Amino acid sequence: MKKLLALLVSSVMVCGGGISVCAEPQLSTPVEGEFTEYYKYASKVYNSMTISNKTASCRSTILGSSDNITKVVVSHTLEKQSGKWWIDVTSWTKTFNTYTAIYTTSKSSLSSGTYRLKTIAKVYNGSDYETITIYSSTVSC
Repeated sequence: MKKLLALLVSSVMVCGGGISVCAEPQLSTPVEGEFTEYYKYASKVYNSMTISNKTASCRSTILGSSDNITKVVVSHTLEKQSGKWWIDVTSWTKTFNTYTAIYTTSKSSLSSGTYRLKTIAKVYNGSDYETITIYSSTVSC
């Protein structure tokens, strides 16, 4: 019995010796449209888009990393897929003179197709700024 157990353990060690297992830490699941990199001046940037009755409702949230942020400029571009390309449908831009921005826009009378929201945020700390670009998930109508 001892020989059988020793043979079994030896076999497992020989066969399994070249196998390595690596586990990464579990990270929280990102929110739709959330860009999870670290920024110089922003602490969180995310966007989302829904389409109902041929109307796209777009929303972006940009949180500055501190109250030293002097302004946030947010641009929305609604894009429609055309083959492998994305075509601009319409764009909006708004300046927020604070360290946080919640920007909502909408576009009605959409034609059938697949759309996404492109958000470009410029987060200013005095005259210095960083530019962040994120895309929402695609939505079809």
